[in-house]
Amino acid sequence: MKRVVTVLALVLAAGCASLQSGDQLKVAALRAIGAERVAWLTNNTTEIPSGIDVVSLKQMRAYVDRVDSSNGTATITYWYTGTFSTPQGQRDGTLTVQRRLHFTRADSGTWSPSAPAEEIARNSSWSSGRQAS
Repeated sequence: MKRVVTVLALVLAAGCASLQSGDQLKVAALRAIGAERVAWLTNNTTEIPSGIDVVSLKQMRAYVDRVDSSNGTATITYWYTGTFSTPQGQRDGTLTVQRRLHFTRADSGTWSPSAPAEEIARNSSWSSGRQAS
């Protein structure tokens, strides 16, 4: 009986440690979202992701879809609403981009970005009301 209790305690401790690590990784992903929002607000083009040709950004939202603390990644979906420069001219609408961010865990347990974000999906929806060239 003591052996079963010991094994269950170890399993529970390992589960709690991984949950805590996942929570810390999610916090790091949320910080990355916040840093990008600040970059958009301050027009800091060095911190804005490449490949988004925004003429006028009205809103940026993001959601952490999932975190994987075993390999240090977080998948985040971003929604950018505004006016975009497209091959067909300037268009109003929403651009949805899903990215995988890579993090490294320090000895203290904090996660920090370790590589450029990897875009894994992109979709756009343009409003029919405005299409300028």
